[in-house]
Amino acid sequence: MSPRPRSRSRSLKIPDNKQIALLIDPDDTWGRSVIQGIASAVRNVLPWSLWIAPRDQQWRLRVPRNWQGDGIIAAIRDDKTADHVSGLDLPTVNVSSWEKDYPDCYRVKTNDTRRAEMAFSHFRERSFSHFAYYGPPSQRYSQSRGDYFQDVVQAAGFACDTFRSKTTTREKSSIQERTLRWLQQAPRPLAIFAADPHSGVLLTEVCSAVGFRVPEEIAILVGDTDDLLCNISAPPLSSIVLASEQIGMTSVRILESLLKGKKVKSKVHALPPLHVIERQSSEMLAIDDPLLVDALRFIRVQAHTGIQVNDVLQTVPISRRSLEQRFRQLLNCTPADEIRRIKIERVKQLLISTDKTVEQIAASSGFCSPGQLCFAFRKHIGQTPIEFRRSIRAG
Repeated sequence: MSPRPRSRSRSLKIPDNKQIALLIDPDDTWGRSVIQGIASAVRNVLPWSLWIAPRDQQWRLRVPRNWQGDGIIAAIRDDKTADHVSGLDLPTVNVSSWEKDYPDCYRVKTNDTRRAEMAFSHFRERSFSHFAYYGPPSQRYSQSRGDYFQDVVQAAGFACDTFRSKTTTREKSSIQERTLRWLQQAPRPLAIFAADPHSGVLLTEVCSAVGFRVPEEIAILVGDTDDLLCNISAPPLSSIVLASEQIGMTSVRILESLLKGKKVKSKVHALPPLHVIERQSSEMLAIDDPLLVDALRFIRVQAHTGIQVNDVLQTVPISRRSLEQRFRQLLNCTPADEIRRIKIERVKQLLISTDKTVEQIAASSGFCSPGQLCFAFRKHIGQTPIEFRRSIRAG
């Protein structure tokens, strides 16, 4: 028997990858989405090794001082984390909305003005005229988020109340007591823009405890989306969907440029939010006209099926002339305008959240043909459907 050939020895070859730490908490939908965007931008494209959410013994997002890394993408939300990252002296991109800026730190965040405008539009489409912002003390969002909403509301000619805490305590029972006193003095029906899902859940808990009806007396929309919190809330919370994955992708492009020694034109990149998910907490129409409410609800449920104004008239016992007069008086539009608006909104959501073709979207949005969809979309949005999708996904 001939001797068995010797196996060749194999040496472990460690790839010469860039070591990037992601100091982003993956425990909520926003953090996971940002990390997913980063991973998608890096995968099979960049020679990066990602260290996801490293923590110290106190469970804080930290990397060891002796870590031989190349760059950091972090959600910096407090001074201690900022000092930690600054002490590492590495190219850094901050993806949080924290107010303080460090001179060598680039930032990618949500455009807060656009978020406030989206929240206000959501409530005005439901004919609310009393508005408020709710943002208890938290490191999860900047305190100026309420200022942006207040500015947008006041610019439209309305007043906006704001829940402002006189203390920085985050003790839940104390916040609940102050929230209750605040709500008892507020006009109703009231449209409240809550800073995030955590504050939205707290708000619904207070309303439930004292018998305030949501959304009949108090409608709630939260400024971010957390799938778990928004859906288990009682009632489920309407929320704004942020361009979280695009934030992650944009942070990769900026950090890649910094690592290559290239100049980045802007220190701050603000990406617009994507759309609103309407859940039970804001599905009310603040109109004291039962027939008009019935007509609007029918339009919102059936617009994607291709209904016409005649179909609405078969649902509500009212003449066409009277229906159009009520629409113009209370909503400043016609029933046909509202049908078209709901269809366009559905198209926008499908363009953002799916990869369906224009033909498929036309068929599921109530348009007779892709051509009709493209004509209406360009007329009302100023872009073709494909241009709109590309601009959203490019941030």
